Amino acid sequence: MNREVSLILAGIGGYGHFYLRHLLAGAEQAGVRFQAAADPRPSGSPFLDQLQDRGVEIFPDLTSCLAAHQADLVVIAAPIHFHAELTALSLAHGAHVLCEKPLCATVAEATAMAQAEAQADRFVAVGYQWSFSEAIQALKRDIQEGVLGQPRRFKTCVLWPRGAAYYARNNWAGRIRSQDGRWVLDSPASNATAHYLHNMFYVLGSCRETSAFPAQVEAELYRANPIENYDAAAIRCYTEEGVELLFYAAHSVQRREGPFFQFEFEQAVVRYTDGGTIQATFADGRQKDYGDPFAHDGNKLWQSVDAVRTGEPVACGIAAATPHVYAINGAQLSMPDIVTLPDRLYRQDGDVRWVAGLQDVFRAAYQEACLPAELDSVPWTRSGRPVTLAEIRQRQIPV
Repeated sequence: MNREVSLILAGIGGYGHFYLRHLLAGAEQAGVRFQAAADPRPSGSPFLDQLQDRGVEIFPDLTSCLAAHQADLVVIAAPIHFHAELTALSLAHGAHVLCEKPLCATVAEATAMAQAEAQADRFVAVGYQWSFSEAIQALKRDIQEGVLGQPRRFKTCVLWPRGAAYYARNNWAGRIRSQDGRWVLDSPASNATAHYLHNMFYVLGSCRETSAFPAQVEAELYRANPIENYDAAAIRCYTEEGVELLFYAAHSVQRREGPFFQFEFEQAVVRYTDGGTIQATFADGRQKDYGDPFAHDGNKLWQSVDAVRTGEPVACGIAAATPHVYAINGAQLSMPDIVTLPDRLYRQDGDVRWVAGLQDVFRAAYQEACLPAELDSVPWTRSGRPVTLAEIRQRQIPV
């Protein structure tokens, strides 16, 4: 029988609900002893009674929790600006870590996390669930083996309306820095839709555990809601190998669309539309179905548990998740003065403020494989400047 893995969950609100659903339903079958959780406001969790019934001890913070319990695996579902700190704390106590996406806010934090991981001789998995899916792994293997030919251009679009309640749900949503001065850089590209920007780098990685790096980043960042950071972004990256990546994400839109993507290769085009499967169409007419990347979304948890037992590397760790951080920092450097869109464009549906025309503009830019300002027909657009990987590394801060 597989040995029991002891587990602590940091954060039982927000995205912690995802992990709680999987743990409460499957921990025993998976050989996991879910022994404790940490959260400063546990009374807000709808799972609190179930946790107490199962004898899961609740602590106000991870420091006191780790002082009372030794864990094989700490799962971190805390806000972005605590990822680096809580990961280092968990590693220092001898635990492996599954940290929810994104890895962290800044390149400096990513570097510190990698150093802490190496010193602890433990792993840090990062919760980009698509990276743990068989569909994405199968696609990545074919890319590595040259089945599709050389990659040329990738583009991805995710348009998800988010309203006032979304930005009021905590004190860091839409913030560049937290109230105590920590970097957050919360945005569609770094939070809700971060999976799909990361995914383009990830499938281009030279092996299962790595991602391609952005050599250059150019961004257009727009804001309609009364927040610090942006709620709509169009980002162009070129990888070190010269592949063009285009990413479009917005919360200030009227209708939910996506994720959908199109990855162009020398010998095939790979497409995905939300609710379907990843399909490759080859130049000779052949097709290949890679499956649903959303299937078995608990894989990131259970594969991390298995990695504790086996010592095998996780599919997505710090190395694989770091290029996304570079892209986000590069986007902020590309357009440090975020464009606040004109009031005359605002429309309201319930608590959602959306921008007239923005959804169509982002859709058109996706179709034309360009940035919105390059359409030459939209007066409110503005171009950012290209930022190199060397500049992102040198600046070490995003804005």
